[in-house]
Amino acid sequence: MRVWFLKESKSLCTSCATGCNTIIGSREEQVYRYEPRENDAVNATWMCDYGRLNYRWINRADRLARVESPAGAGARQPAAWPRVISDLTARLQAVPAGTTAIIASARQTNEELFLIGKLAARLGAITESIPRIAEGDRLLLNADRNPNGTGARLLGLAGTPMGANLARIADGIRQGTIKTLIVYGEDVTLHGLGADLLARLELLVVSDILPGGTTQAAHFLLPGCAHAEKRGTFTNVKGRVQKFMKAVEARGEARPESEVLRELLVNLNVTGAGDFTTMEGLFNKMAGDVGAFQGMTWAALGDTGQTANIQT
Repeated sequence: MRVWFLKESKSLCTSCATGCNTIIGSREEQVYRYEPRENDAVNATWMCDYGRLNYRWINRADRLARVESPAGAGARQPAAWPRVISDLTARLQAVPAGTTAIIASARQTNEELFLIGKLAARLGAITESIPRIAEGDRLLLNADRNPNGTGARLLGLAGTPMGANLARIADGIRQGTIKTLIVYGEDVTLHGLGADLLARLELLVVSDILPGGTTQAAHFLLPGCAHAEKRGTFTNVKGRVQKFMKAVEARGEARPESEVLRELLVNLNVTGAGDFTTMEGLFNKMAGDVGAFQGMTWAALGDTGQTANIQT
């Protein structure tokens, strides 16, 4: 694609925990290019080759783009969002406290993780995130390949160390004490929760972008958005909280996870959930509630972000 045809949107690289500032080049809802955006507090004017080329998955033809709900006998059927939200709310309202686990990807935004934390508190659920460790280059490519592992820890969604609760969740499913599993953005069949364990669950809710073993086993399948298709913030490995902007429209029926979570929380009568009507308001509410982010506002983040109080 000729570069002068591209729309440019301010964003962040999601390939690792460094959080390099980027420009997404897109045209007609297709992502064609990443390039670095200057931020002296993070990446100066650079980004690594791995991150620069890691965008093609956003354009994959097999992206999840249809909402599906249980159809009986282990099958699923297409459904409209309002019906799915209503049915899912009814199922979650009937779940006994303490019988639910939530696995929330450290590739979700701070705002999404904040709302997932509210859902976990409402259900009395155990939570966990999944670590991704690979070789770094000691320059820009960090060994932590999650863009928001720091955010997951600061928001209380991750165990210590990250991933420590996975075995506990697997044992709970095996013993029948965990009957409901909610998964955001992870294929847990690759991390010790195989199809045999998932088949024991009474309710499996999965929100994801790409198909996998977990989406195949889901009772409710909720198509989510890539970061290029929504707004939000990540907290990088050094505690820098940075925002990114929407570049392209989501595929099919996919919706930003924060919107779906808000509707679920409202239906579940979680106090204050009705106030999360805008991304700005949601961030500001999170910043007021979470010690590490106190004093921040969406507007004050600007284009280069602010550093969280990671000692809190």
